[in-house]
Amino acid sequence: MTNKLVKSIVKGDKIAVSRAISLVENESREADKLLGLLYLYVGRAKRIGITGPPGIGKSTLVNELVIALRKRNKKVGVIAIDPSSIFSGGAILGDRIRMQKIGIDNNVFIRSMATRGVHGGLNRTAAEVADILDASGKDYIIFETVGVGQSEVEIFRTADVTVLVLSPESGDSIQAMKSGLMEIADIIAVNKSDLPGADAFVSNLSNTIEISRSYGYRAKSIEQRANNSMLGIPIIKTQANQGIGTEDLLNGITNYLNDLDKTGQLLARRKRLLRDRLKSLILCRLENMIADNPKITKQVEKYLNKECSKDLQKITPYEFVDKLIKGTIK
Repeated sequence: MTNKLVKSIVKGDKIAVSRAISLVENESREADKLLGLLYLYVGRAKRIGITGPPGIGKSTLVNELVIALRKRNKKVGVIAIDPSSIFSGGAILGDRIRMQKIGIDNNVFIRSMATRGVHGGLNRTAAEVADILDASGKDYIIFETVGVGQSEVEIFRTADVTVLVLSPESGDSIQAMKSGLMEIADIIAVNKSDLPGADAFVSNLSNTIEISRSYGYRAKSIEQRANNSMLGIPIIKTQANQGIGTEDLLNGITNYLNDLDKTGQLLARRKRLLRDRLKSLILCRLENMIADNPKITKQVEKYLNKECSKDLQKITPYEFVDKLIKGTIK
């Protein structure tokens, strides 16, 4: 059954893709085998992260980017992260409702995912879902984060390029830098640029970037990613609700990705992203192994009972863990 599902996904079957994503989201036993078989087909799609404060127009901008990509005959996958419902834990699906028109295109696949309590602006299975979309033949995969401000930095560990969306309503540009968002931005889109004060906002952003660069605020690993990045972060003005500036933004994204590719930095960045995923996977597997190991569970309970007693001959939690790993605990 899994092999049949893989063949359907590789052919771009939307129903098969939906089923595979559900298996991954629900952490089904079939998911690991499925992802393993699909991994042979992963690596072609470019991954774009769209992040920024809530109410900034990210969904509208994503909608326009998809339309622009389809005009270039590109196949697109969208992973829209929504806040979790306090009742079901599922996504509220607001983004999918707003993207209904592009969603009927057979070469566009949109999936709304709930954060499920995970901080960082993404769902913890978002990277695996992107792998499925990649294997299904998508040329570009767009992540739209939930939009919670300071916790959006997880997108940096998932996307090839990160677009930070701000607007003149965002307030002081220095506040954006303080929130950590400026550190992860490869490109900044100033949306709603028709609002009063837009030019002054862009000017303040440029000054903020220049100051932060002078003081080495951006990490070297980010600073050296494309064009040596010493020219600073591109700032592109958009009016997503009017479709204005979208082509400029898409050109900025594709040029950035091309520069990364030519210099070999795209491969280097993907290597780092894979390293981060491996670390997370190892920790997750170890956590599951511990939870499923009755011997370890028994040792932990034994330690807890002793620690909470009046026994004076106690060992610290650090000593206990070290001995547990070495297998010397009695």
